[in-house]
Amino acid sequence: MKVYIFRCRTRPRKYGASRYETGSNLPKDQCSGIWEFCERLDFGTRVNVRFEVDTNTLVSHVRRFGWFVWDETPRESPRSSAQSKPVLREQYQPVVERETAAAKEVPAPVREVAPPAVLREVRPARSAPVVPVARHQVVWFDIPVRDLDRALRFYSAVLGAQLKKEQAGPGMSMAMLPQADGFVSGCLLQNADAKPSESGPLLYLNTHGRLDEAIEAVETHNGRVLSARHSIAPFGFRAIVLDSEGNRVALHSNE
Repeated sequence: MKVYIFRCRTRPRKYGASRYETGSNLPKDQCSGIWEFCERLDFGTRVNVRFEVDTNTLVSHVRRFGWFVWDETPRESPRSSAQSKPVLREQYQPVVERETAAAKEVPAPVREVAPPAVLREVRPARSAPVVPVARHQVVWFDIPVRDLDRALRFYSAVLGAQLKKEQAGPGMSMAMLPQADGFVSGCLLQNADAKPSESGPLLYLNTHGRLDEAIEAVETHNGRVLSARHSIAPFGFRAIVLDSEGNRVALHSNE
């Protein structure tokens, strides 16, 4: 079995293993940057694994789920012996003074207590509000297709970028959509479970200021315009279309 090893750009000691050459199925929420290809391992032959990971766990997880992630970042070193030295009993035992005869004769001073009316109200300190860590709520998406070559022609024309097939697992083929570093993206996916739908969640695709051109390309590439260009101010403009496979998607542009 061939396994492709990737390294997290922002955490160089964090690795991910994927059955896909592109690493497209590696979880985005476990790497704040992007996964960069590192090397390929072939577990069908004798292979020398230089990573600090149990190979049996890695192979088992990849076979079952298609990916595996582990972190080799060293833990913080323990405190120095001076800092962690235990406190001797004599150091913290309170000193008990011997009671003298003079001390018995002198009564302890009486502390005056202010009446309740003038006692200042003590309120508990308010804790600072917890600010959640910013993260993408959408990390990846698959657009199901019945005919990948036909879908490639449609999305290449609509998005204005040439898509190409990528290596995938047995019984499936895929093509990555255009993406930039640190941004969420997805792919076209053809497999036995692919069931295009026009009634599921509405996915918005960015047409980068070329919305009119993208709409013109829809019907010439086996698609259909359901809702022509219209304003969704203050968030720009959109058009809702059916792609060549029967999926309902929205084409979006700020202009």
